Amino acid sequence: MIIDRPGSHFVFVLPAAHIRERYNYINFRGQPLTNRQYLDFWGKWLIFGHRDQLDDLAARLDPFVEAHQVPAAKLDRKLIDEFGLDRCVMCVYCHFEDREAVWDILAGLGVSDKAWMFERETMEKWLPGGVNLERWISGRGLDAKQADEVRRSADARFKRWFSCDDAIFTGIEQ
Repeated sequence: MIIDRPGSHFVFVLPAAHIRERYNYINFRGQPLTNRQYLDFWGKWLIFGHRDQLDDLAARLDPFVEAHQVPAAKLDRKLIDEFGLDRCVMCVYCHFEDREAVWDILAGLGVSDKAWMFERETMEKWLPGGVNLERWISGRGLDAKQADEVRRSADARFKRWFSCDDAIFTGIEQ
């Protein structure tokens, strides 16, 4: 199911069961992951393209998400000006052990560039001092007080996942 909420920065591709039944798509072969397992094994294929290309890919990927062959995907609604990229990004999520099977699906849909990243690495880039957060702060032109507040908020948001090993991870925010 493609979830395109105008107020969100992202367009999501999630199984309809996730919406209807609160199905946890962050799992490994049907078993939900703990925070520790999420940090150690959950990741994504990164695909770069123009929004119309990624919309088309999302539509073709949706049946694989519904069939639980691909857990989920999300794509940028628009360019992130703060990063100075000329393309949007789609993240296609899966467990590390399933990444080659998911890649085979993506390759079958015409994707040719490979870039894998663990979610742990993404979170680290959004922590204070991390390259993504600092570039975003700079790109927004925030003053020192605003920048410190953003850093405190990011620290609180991401560090809770690093400190709660046994809790079941409940999913990315929509």
